Amino acid sequence: MKRWAAFGVAAALFGLGCGESSGADGAGGGGVDAPVGTKPKQGPPAHVVGGFTVQLDPIVVQPGEELFPCLIYPLNLTGPSRVVGGGSVTVGKGMHHGNITSRPKTGEGVRPCPDDGGLIGGEGSDILAGGAVLFGSTTQVEGTEWRTFPEGMGFPIGDDSEVVLRMHYLNVTSEPIEVAPKYEWYTIDESKLTQLLGPLIWRYGAFEIPPNGELTVSTDCTVGAAEPMHIVDMMPHMHKLGTSFKTSLIGGELDGTVILDSPGYNPDGLITSFDPAVVVQPGDGFSFSCTWKNTFDKTIVEGVGDNEMCMMFGYAYPYESAFSAFAAPGGGCAMLVPPKPKGWE
Repeated sequence: MKRWAAFGVAAALFGLGCGESSGADGAGGGGVDAPVGTKPKQGPPAHVVGGFTVQLDPIVVQPGEELFPCLIYPLNLTGPSRVVGGGSVTVGKGMHHGNITSRPKTGEGVRPCPDDGGLIGGEGSDILAGGAVLFGSTTQVEGTEWRTFPEGMGFPIGDDSEVVLRMHYLNVTSEPIEVAPKYEWYTIDESKLTQLLGPLIWRYGAFEIPPNGELTVSTDCTVGAAEPMHIVDMMPHMHKLGTSFKTSLIGGELDGTVILDSPGYNPDGLITSFDPAVVVQPGDGFSFSCTWKNTFDKTIVEGVGDNEMCMMFGYAYPYESAFSAFAAPGGGCAMLVPPKPKGWE
């Protein structure tokens, strides 16, 4: 899979120095309670006033086949609000992942995407152009997966936008599969809004997992915001060799506290909601790590097919403190807050 080039360049420009570490475990200190993550609400958010839907046309995926369809759909919004309080995807077998964004309109109707870097390639350009991260699903999820935020919280979508669906289909069965995901988003009453959420992605790249070996990569990242970062939603993204995605806090009374200890790969769903939010104070930070067990007689790198990934998608507030992070061996941790969507500047 190609790198998120636009994010990588921007992250370098906004970079804050930080380094690799072995990660931290522990319960933290002081009298502050450690954040507790739960499964998101399994249904629409409170105060729904409208929304929008995308139903993808069916595609037959043959046994062992891997496809990367990318389509642009109109964003046909109902209701007066442009704040999304939650959404869902409903799909059967065969969807490895889908990265769904919005961006300022580039044309009319349903149409294929231009060549923009593919999955985790054009998404960065969409966001930097004034788009929004609409949905990211658990790897190989089946059924309905919800991403619903705590009451009064939601992310903004821009004026005059379109939906870009960069899909990754993979049939691991012995029979053909028809894949046809349906996405639904719910907008909430803006008068009930308490926190405007910003998207974030944490990614570790350029790793190499030795044949029949194990590897753990980790990095420390420092938050340089004027206000604390409040994380309300986290979802690891790894493939089938992933055995652990772990995040802990650095600094403050909860220094060393693990806030997310995930298997990294579980098609039953990995989205975690925090209410109250995880708070990272300015000058403090976080550590995240990925662990894999390579069962192949070959080196595994970042990519698709048999290859792997180390990512975390999420949302935080205030928007100006929702820091994304990019790390690689020997490269420290570069940080970036994306611009707000068109009409919310």
